[in-house]
Amino acid sequence: MNRKSPIITGIKSMLPIIPGVLPFGLIMGTAAHNAGLNIMEVTGMNFLMFAGAAQLVAVDLLTQNVETVVIVLTGCIINLRMMLYSASFAPLFKESNLLTKTFASYLLTDQAYATCLDLDERYNKRSDKVAFYLGSAFFMMVCWHISVILGMFFGNFAPKSLSLEFAIPLSFMALTIPTIKNRTYFYVVMISAVLSLFLYKLPYNLGLIISASIGVLCGAYLSSDKSVNTDRNSEVKDGL
Repeated sequence: MNRKSPIITGIKSMLPIIPGVLPFGLIMGTAAHNAGLNIMEVTGMNFLMFAGAAQLVAVDLLTQNVETVVIVLTGCIINLRMMLYSASFAPLFKESNLLTKTFASYLLTDQAYATCLDLDERYNKRSDKVAFYLGSAFFMMVCWHISVILGMFFGNFAPKSLSLEFAIPLSFMALTIPTIKNRTYFYVVMISAVLSLFLYKLPYNLGLIISASIGVLCGAYLSSDKSVNTDRNSEVKDGL
């Protein structure tokens, strides 16, 4: 059993992940600056959304003058995975008060979830598990905010000739590729990618919403399909 402060241990567990998060925060801040957002608007977005992928997409869509409702729907679709994370954490926070549950849900990210996959092996007490999660998740939030603000200042001084717009699709590729760990993930990515290419010219970027929605549905279907699940643990590198 871990006798160290669970909050401090949670922070330490997040340290190896932060170097991979900081570049995306810098990209987010720079992209927001290039989109014409000021420091107050970016800070407000950070605190209201705190969802890196959704923020990057929102900024990209803002530069294309896409309707607000499309931006909101796209962000919701991108964050659908948080429902799965929340369901996984539900037993842990069952006895917590409303304030703790609200704060914990606000702090939920892919990185925070990943650091808590071995909570049962680390601690026996529920309170220690909650403290570990809050420590790692809060530290993640602080690092994200700092990196985005730094990106804003970098954007202020970076010459426009750098054309950093390409950073957004590259960052999404970097986020997506490591998650393709089995056939199901591969099929979902390919289906979504092909559909987005065919539906690219739809107005208001509806192609993105449609392709993402169909990708989510396909993922749910394939995950429940026994014939696909037999290969669920096979790595892509072993042959698709």
